[in-house]
Amino acid sequence: MLDLVSTAVMHANGQIVELNPVMRPMIDHSEWLFAVVKGVTLVIAWATLAWYCKYNREFVRKVCLLGSLAYVLIWSSWFLAAR
Repeated sequence: MLDLVSTAVMHANGQIVELNPVMRPMIDHSEWLFAVVKGVTLVIAWATLAWYCKYNREFVRKVCLLGSLAYVLIWSSWFLAAR
């Protein structure tokens, strides 16, 4: 959520360009559209993981860890490439 809010605010102030090719058209159209789409995606992912955690908690832990690591690596590579 922090990434969502900070991205929308900085984009609205002309401080950044969205590097994610999937989300770029949405934020270029409207920061609100970007926030809604990304927010809904986050809620769906959370709800799915919360539901599946009842059946396989260890898998959900590993997926969350690997997903977080992938997110940081992708974000870092985009950030460094844009400098």
